[in-house]
Amino acid sequence: MARFRFPFLFLCAALALQAVEPIRVGLSGWTTLNPLLMSRDTDVQMLDLVFDRLVTLDAQGRFIPELLQNWEVRNGGREVLLHLRPGLTWQDGSPIQAEDLVFTWRMLRRPEVRAVADTVPGVRSLDDLKAEGPLTVRIRLAQPRGTLMSDLYNFIPVPQKYYAMGTKPAEAPVNFAPVGSGPYRVVGQATRTEVRLERWDGYRGTHPGTWPAFELKDIDSMKDVRTPLMDGHLSICPVGPLTHYLVRHGAILKGRLRAFAAPQAAFNAFFLNCDSTRSLLGDVRLRQALANLVPWRQLARGREFFGTRLATSFWPPESWAYDPTPRPLPRLSRARALLEEAGWRMGSDGVRHDAHGRSLDLVAYEENSAGNRSITQQLVARAARVGVRIELRQVSFDDLGVKSADHVGDIWSYGWTTGLDPNDDSPLFTKDGLRSKANVSAYLNPEVDRLFDEGQHTLDPEARKRIYHRLADIIWRDRPVIPLTYNLTRYIANPGLHGVTFNALGQPFGFWPGMRGWSLKP
Repeated sequence: MARFRFPFLFLCAALALQAVEPIRVGLSGWTTLNPLLMSRDTDVQMLDLVFDRLVTLDAQGRFIPELLQNWEVRNGGREVLLHLRPGLTWQDGSPIQAEDLVFTWRMLRRPEVRAVADTVPGVRSLDDLKAEGPLTVRIRLAQPRGTLMSDLYNFIPVPQKYYAMGTKPAEAPVNFAPVGSGPYRVVGQATRTEVRLERWDGYRGTHPGTWPAFELKDIDSMKDVRTPLMDGHLSICPVGPLTHYLVRHGAILKGRLRAFAAPQAAFNAFFLNCDSTRSLLGDVRLRQALANLVPWRQLARGREFFGTRLATSFWPPESWAYDPTPRPLPRLSRARALLEEAGWRMGSDGVRHDAHGRSLDLVAYEENSAGNRSITQQLVARAARVGVRIELRQVSFDDLGVKSADHVGDIWSYGWTTGLDPNDDSPLFTKDGLRSKANVSAYLNPEVDRLFDEGQHTLDPEARKRIYHRLADIIWRDRPVIPLTYNLTRYIANPGLHGVTFNALGQPFGFWPGMRGWSLKP
């Protein structure tokens, strides 16, 4: 019988591993498991388990090495040497090498890739990368960069063996079959609705995972996430303000679920079409008039119960670029005055018309799950009071993104999460972002392009802050986007889930330990 001892113990260990419950995370949709194409927070949240960054953040918000062993800044900031840690491998067992970093940079610069996602402007705008040996990359810069550490943070290398993107990057098989560098890897068939990750025994990096497995599930089709949470089919998921409030105050499910919240560097907003060949909102006075129709009183009513924060600057308070300057509140009388100034007169039909007989008709798009009294619907009602007719169309979130990227319609309602560095948001407003479709408003202002470029290459922190405050003033004046409320990250979770913390941007990922430090306890 002794000869069966070791196989028997091995079988028991394998069964015990399978018996460990995964941490089941509910997410509101994702688009890809490919770091080259990530465009949503949910994409990044999953990829943060599967891939290591060059550098990451610690719990205090300081940059720390991850794939890199160290880095050297030389020649007055015009050269940077990156030294990879020796002995690291991709999840297929092949070594992580300098050529993979150069390949990733080149792929992020391809127009086909940028047309799908243009979320890492700092990485793709690095002037030159060259491999110098298997573990060293030399970056050459025309000018020193104040964004350098943020650029390295946003740099998530991929293995060149698998990630050559063709003319249709969104259809590449690797998008849901990633070969990563992090402590977890995909097992089974990953889809847009469910992904299973298990701890990878071959991980040799510095930031391993705590729990053996994660399951990530799309919750958009779930009518009520509370039942899956209580039944153990979910461990944690984001929720709306009312559910969070009721759980947090013990009004429902007292002791059975826990509530977590953190201010997030994000906001809900109206993005406006500034292309005068496609929209009447090419006239800045009309955009300013719409900004004065925002139902701020209704938004402010949620402050006492739900922690609603009215947005007064493009960069939220969690960003170092936040501008606390008080802004005037929206006023219907100011909206009427702007419309008159722009030459739109009230007609007998209750709608304004210009000198050419055109009626002031606009089309707005919002997600079809927005509810019966969404902010967009309230805007439509207020606009009617001053003679602006807005047709509201509800579409899926994916279609909403397509409409805005193609500049179809006049107003698009959705949220935006700002980057670690304000330069990360430059594609929303610059000529370069218009080429890649990231500038959904089709907004062009040479001064804005110049200031973003200046901010990228300014090293003094206080001087940089002044630049982005100036940009916030211009954005407030020109209104390519109207921020409405700054977001809170709201989750409810099974009481057995431990280790949930948030980074400086209010996210439970993108830092160490983040989700890698989560665990389940009885």
